[in-house]
Amino acid sequence: MNHPTPRFNAVSSASSRSTRQVWVLWRYWMVREFKTRYAGSVLGFAWAFVQPIATLAIFYVLFGLVLAVRVPGLEVDNGYLLHLLAGLAVWLPFTDAIGRGVGSLAAYEDFLRKQPMPAEILPAVSVGGSLLVLGIGYGLLLALSLAQGVGPFVSLAWLPVLILAQIVLTFGLTLLLSMAHFLWRDVGSMVAFALQLWFYLTPVVYPLSQVPEKFHGLFLLNPLACLVLMVQGTVLHMPVPAGTPLALGIWVVLLGGGGWWFFRSMKSALGEAL
Repeated sequence: MNHPTPRFNAVSSASSRSTRQVWVLWRYWMVREFKTRYAGSVLGFAWAFVQPIATLAIFYVLFGLVLAVRVPGLEVDNGYLLHLLAGLAVWLPFTDAIGRGVGSLAAYEDFLRKQPMPAEILPAVSVGGSLLVLGIGYGLLLALSLAQGVGPFVSLAWLPVLILAQIVLTFGLTLLLSMAHFLWRDVGSMVAFALQLWFYLTPVVYPLSQVPEKFHGLFLLNPLACLVLMVQGTVLHMPVPAGTPLALGIWVVLLGGGGWWFFRSMKSALGEAL
């Protein structure tokens, strides 16, 4: 019978300690993030609910009531509201994480210089801080869709997979942009502009059916559009263009894995700059 060698045990023990240390650090910074984010505000954590609901209300009044946008294939009362909420459940936590994460390394440059720690924790905290918004968005989507008599469908079993894909994709892109912004400070301004444009290239406030079919394939080049379409199809049973699941899987690998690779490969440059 083979027994683990002392060397293997030592490596395994060191890896376990390192993982625990990273977890403790991440948890500490997460608590710090939430305390500083809502410090001094009257509503405190309630802002996590107020902001997405206010955004939902503004877009619903403008596009659902004033412009009377309708969603073919979702013929229920307040169908546009459900469509909009499915898109915002993806978009709001994504932009929250990216908006806070892109400058996370630059903001704590002095801290990293004085107190060395795994730099990945800072972008991870930005993504972790967005999980509250993510939970609120998906919770509202499920509650309102069931209240409207939409579902539950068997496809709902795929929702945890889509949420995991969203987190991986968001984390990878946050890693990439935070490192890029640290090295080239123009990136922060470019990201702010790109997010504004990206929003209108993603079928959040408008259904894909309002776009000429010859352009539908272009939406597969947009990872957020793929994710929004998959959530709409999974929860609301709306039609999804062929190839969307495959395109989403490719984007998760490219942005999740690519962001991690870029961050790790540029850590030497980060260390030199510090």
